[in-house]
Parts: sequence; structure tokens; C-alpha cells
Amino acid sequence: MSLVYVFEATIVKSGAKYLIYPPKEYQEKLKQFHGQRVKVIIVKES
Repeated sequence: MSLVYVFEATIVKSGAKYLIYPPKEYQEKLKQFHGQRVKVIIVKES
């Protein structure tokens, strides 16, 4: 079974790392996957 969440995110720099920062309403939904491996697809539109 696959779960798909579609949202616009911001890429922010934290120290030497770059993080994908989802909107607030998705942060609680994504918290359930902490520590698990997930696949991320990034689409940058011009």
C-alpha cells in the first residue's frame, strides 16, 4: 500500500543540511513516519 501526500514545500538550510519544510497542516501528518524511509519527488516549476 502506498500513501501519497501532495503539497508545496520550502527548502531551508539548517547548518550544513538542507531540509524540506512542509506547510504546517502536513507536519502533523508526516510526523507519523519519523525514522522511516520514504521516497520524495521534487518538482520545480518555472
